[in-house]
Amino acid sequence: MLTIRERMSVDQSTNFVDTPGEIGLSSNVRSILIADEDRDVLNQLSQSFAICAKQYNIYTAQNCNDALEVLKTSSVNIFIAALNISTMHDFLLIDYAKYHHPATKLFVMSEEDPSFIKKILGNLNIYGYISKPIRIEMVYSILRI
Repeated sequence: MLTIRERMSVDQSTNFVDTPGEIGLSSNVRSILIADEDRDVLNQLSQSFAICAKQYNIYTAQNCNDALEVLKTSSVNIFIAALNISTMHDFLLIDYAKYHHPATKLFVMSEEDPSFIKKILGNLNIYGYISKPIRIEMVYSILRI
């Protein structure tokens, strides 16, 4: 199931992370795609991003096909993909995003041991790994990159 939520302005919050950058200063509407099989995770993340990044369009996808459809039809600035997403054979979704949208900031999330996942993803040149469950501070961190 594919859902789209449009947002128009951004709450300029500060001091959630130590990384430089500012949340959503661009006047252009930006987009975030969140792909996860777990509807609860999708709802939690889309609501968190809706609070933190109101000028972003937020796309959610519960499977690889829906995520690919968004990537084929929309410009996505930030892509957060769960490693458990169905039909994501051999990181097809991640490879597609990196090849066709090299400017998209790609994050992966998982409940697995971070050291194991980071070894697997080390060569993929992604922006970051997110451990589940996700805290609101992580949402702000993602927006600051």
